[in-house]
Amino acid sequence: MQRLSNGAFQLSKSRGANGYVVAAGEQLVLIDPGMASGSAGVVNELREAGLLTAVRHVLLTHYDLDHAGAAKAVAAAAGATVWISRLDAQVLSGQLKPRTFFRRLSTAFGKPQLPESVSYIGESDGFPMGITAVAAPGHTAGHYAFHWEDSLFIGDAALVRQDGSLKQFPGFIITDKPTALQTTAALEAMDVGWVCPGHGKVTRKP
Repeated sequence: MQRLSNGAFQLSKSRGANGYVVAAGEQLVLIDPGMASGSAGVVNELREAGLLTAVRHVLLTHYDLDHAGAAKAVAAAAGATVWISRLDAQVLSGQLKPRTFFRRLSTAFGKPQLPESVSYIGESDGFPMGITAVAAPGHTAGHYAFHWEDSLFIGDAALVRQDGSLKQFPGFIITDKPTALQTTAALEAMDVGWVCPGHGKVTRKP
């Protein structure tokens, strides 16, 4: 586990997307634990660091396998609550169909499994204090970013350039490109010092 300059930790054993751990008071919050194939590694990493039982919340920016696949196993091991948007949870439960061919194809090959009981971002009580959920739709309809102290954890809402500015992913993996572009502009305008992406390096904004 790597301590970052912004005070957060980045997981070393997760697979797929970047996973982060931040403090919310005396509790710890895990953001995007990665693919299911990396769940044992994440659990062991947290246990060896003496942090596993302090993780009380697992926040998911969105439903993709490389971000949410390990959520169920890691949350069970830690005794933590999984948070996801209702829209993205409904895609995983089959209540909603993805809106693009690529996303329908990708979910046909496998969906992350969620615990029987989850909490919905922006709806359920008990969201961790000190973190603000920021609606960031476009990549998926229910995508969220998370604002913690001087940092913004953006999942796949955008990619971050070396200068800290944001750019969009290739269009074929985006659910709604016009909305995604609006989200990029809104996130870029936020007054934060660090951008922590789902893929790529944590970057200081100018």
